Amino acid sequence: MIRSRNILLTACLAGLSLAGCSIVESPRSAMRRMTRTFTPRAVDADDDSEKDDGQWDFVGDEGRAEYDRERDPDPWYGKYIISDKARSIERNLGIDY
Repeated sequence: MIRSRNILLTACLAGLSLAGCSIVESPRSAMRRMTRTFTPRAVDADDDSEKDDGQWDFVGDEGRAEYDRERDPDPWYGKYIISDKARSIERNLGIDY
């Protein structure tokens, strides 16, 4: 009786270990799937945050109506280093380049 239980237990453990190995994919296919997941696609980079449509330009004019617009003393700095989004924010604050 104990011998038959040991044989049955061994057979069950062997069956479970073999079934688990068939579920796990090979390292090569797992690496290929992971690489495909992290590869950027053209549809991933559709970001409209850098576009300035000018819908909030009136806010700076209303909020700073009594102040004169300022000129940046280093206009080359704004042309080559500052992004379009940052330039539009500074334009709303009353700073021109």
